Amino acid sequence: MPVSVDAGKVVLYQPTDEQRAAAQRAERHNLAVEVVSSRDLLPTVLTDPAQGVLVLCSYTPEARAAARALRAPKGWRSFPVFAIVPDELIDAHVLKQANECRIELLPTSLPEARRWEKLRAAHETVRSGRRWTVLNQRSHFRLPLKAKATLLADAETVDISEGGMAFLTNATYHVGDTGRVDVRSLLGDMEADERGFPFQVVSVKTLKQGGYRYIVGAQFADLSDDARRRLKTALELIEPTETEY
Repeated sequence: MPVSVDAGKVVLYQPTDEQRAAAQRAERHNLAVEVVSSRDLLPTVLTDPAQGVLVLCSYTPEARAAARALRAPKGWRSFPVFAIVPDELIDAHVLKQANECRIELLPTSLPEARRWEKLRAAHETVRSGRRWTVLNQRSHFRLPLKAKATLLADAETVDISEGGMAFLTNATYHVGDTGRVDVRSLLGDMEADERGFPFQVVSVKTLKQGGYRYIVGAQFADLSDDARRRLKTALELIEPTETEY
């Protein structure tokens, strides 16, 4: 499938063999991919700040230095830079550092198709003269998802990721409370002892309108490898739901 003349350019910096292979699918999202292995070559393939986006295929000090060097010339300060980072390496320190460096993190739990869509959106934003805003908040990709869930009381999910979820409920929760959520509607048949994902509440917000009183943020705890695998597969297949709270 040939890309059009207005295709966005994505430059992958020091990709792995697996990432190179995945780049072949970028054309489905009207993106043209170039691979660069040396920071000295970046200015030769990215000659205009509205031309494309840069993806650091690792989040090393050397990769961040390459991004800083590319942005040093006048007019390049807001050039979109992304970094592919394993979820388990993303903590509060990394999130803060990435925000300060204006590098948007792409957790490995983010489905590939949505990664290309995000890069395409960044390209279209800067090409139109607008600024791409970076705000890293989570270590896992969260899929907007409106679905019924069974906890201690009926609830409705808002979003879900490999790391946790947000849900609407009329039941009262406090930070630190624990519970289980039935996820069979997402993952299909499971063993009896895995039908409920254990979670711990990390935030509670009171709602002033709608059919529910609270929106609760929760982290999953002690999931088996099989449960995480099923959840990751489900997140790649399920279409997001447009919901705002």
